[in-house]
Amino acid sequence: MRIAILSVDHRPVRPASRAWTAAPAVHVGELAAALAECGHDVRVYTRRTSLSQPEVKAGTDGVTTVAVPAEDGDEFGQWLDASWRDGWAPEVVHAHALPSAVAAMVARKLTSRPTVVTFHGEQDGDAAAIAGTADAVVALSRAEAREVRRLGAAPANVSVIPPGVDTTRFTPEGRAWVRRRTHRVLAVGQLEPASGFAAAVDALPELPDTELVVVGRPRPPSNGLGPHAAELRALAVNHGVHEQLRLTGAAPYGDMPGWYRSADLLICTPEHWSFSRAAVEAMACGIPVVATAGGPLGETLTDGVTGRLVPPGDLAGTIRDLLADPELRKAYGTAGAEWVRGAYDWTVAALRTVETYERTRTQHSLTHEGASAPELAA
Repeated sequence: MRIAILSVDHRPVRPASRAWTAAPAVHVGELAAALAECGHDVRVYTRRTSLSQPEVKAGTDGVTTVAVPAEDGDEFGQWLDASWRDGWAPEVVHAHALPSAVAAMVARKLTSRPTVVTFHGEQDGDAAAIAGTADAVVALSRAEAREVRRLGAAPANVSVIPPGVDTTRFTPEGRAWVRRRTHRVLAVGQLEPASGFAAAVDALPELPDTELVVVGRPRPPSNGLGPHAAELRALAVNHGVHEQLRLTGAAPYGDMPGWYRSADLLICTPEHWSFSRAAVEAMACGIPVVATAGGPLGETLTDGVTGRLVPPGDLAGTIRDLLADPELRKAYGTAGAEWVRGAYDWTVAALRTVETYERTRTQHSLTHEGASAPELAA
């Protein structure tokens, strides 16, 4: 199958990459490679960011990356339509994150093609419009599926397919970064309020001789650490724990296993409904996870087995108790690593995604009474 994956703001990232870690970029890179490994013809379309960037680049993983000279979603979609009319044309389009979904909808209006969208936790007015008009939506968690249905997606058009993790790189054994204090608590994600990092800072006054390391940066095109970093620093100053807070900014993805292994535990307190890649990567590295109950982590984390699910008000006490009990942390970490090895595999995710593509192609052909079938035939 010819598959076009749109990733406007995130160039695909593989585990060995020195590029910064953004969940959509990692997801796109790993999914594309897994689809190519399954024998599909995969092209990833991303925004061209410099004149020196080649327009077309064939990767060693079998994936072709195409740099699109476009400034916004409309222009991106128009470029895609023109390109697909004159040359290689996809049988299905899979857009990742909101800017890509906008571009996919523009291209779909010009030349109707089966279009699948994955929002990666992004939601605004455009998301609501797209959820109701895309041929299919792949949600990364059941919580995200409920939200996209609320936004207008038909239940029959929503598939839940959690991402995989590379368990050959994310392992308990290997290099770990040096700590600055006796204990290290890690938080990973986009540097924005919805990631819930403020809850981790609020817990620091009850965690003496513990450093909180936050790995992440704002969404593109923001530069530096962005305004939320200043808010977190101000909160730490107000609590008198500013020396315990460390904001690393954008860490290279190839460094992430070392960051996880360097920590006693990972804190996940997201306010949005997307899948938490950091939680799965941490568990793969044998690190227990503490997460707020009621969110998407309940689908990934087993309370009392691979970590703890706690109400927001119990976060500090739970962390303090775990830091004081290395044997319990080890037990949680061992169970988490075993769970991830069995439950999160990129080949399985790719095969399930292809099933969604096939259903979408069939339904699209029926809906359009065969008008696009000749053009989309293999």
